[in-house]
Amino acid sequence: MTESSELAACKQRALPMRGKPMDKLPTPSARPDDHSSRADQRERNADSREAALDTRERAVEAAESAEAGRDQENQAILEAADKRDEAADVRDAVADERDKGASLDSFLRDADYSPGHKARMSAGMDRVDSKDDRHSAADDRSNLTRDNRERSELDDD
Repeated sequence: MTESSELAACKQRALPMRGKPMDKLPTPSARPDDHSSRADQRERNADSREAALDTRERAVEAAESAEAGRDQENQAILEAADKRDEAADVRDAVADERDKGASLDSFLRDADYSPGHKARMSAGMDRVDSKDDRHSAADDRSNLTRDNRERSELDDD
């Protein structure tokens, strides 16, 4: 029977170790073979992949935080626009009542129209202010949608 050359090489390497206590045998990291350098390279590669993953996670967290901030700003703008609309509604209702009262008063009692005319002028000014508030609120809302469209075009690039 002939031994294979591989088995013979293993026996040759094992001969110097025969009879030595286990603590005197070389450890895998002290062996002169190439396995430890490959393991070190694999560990370095794993560390660099982990560092890249951590960087991507921080970037995603920052983007989510920025988006949450934009959402809060947009919500504040919408709430302010709603408050202006509500104030305009109240002013319109008061102006309508004042105008109706002045019209009825001038029609039924006042012949010279001066107090009624002043009340109608005040009501008209309230309507102008309400119209301005409604217009501003609508502009704020349209600006929000325009900003979102511009952002999505930037994100698509």
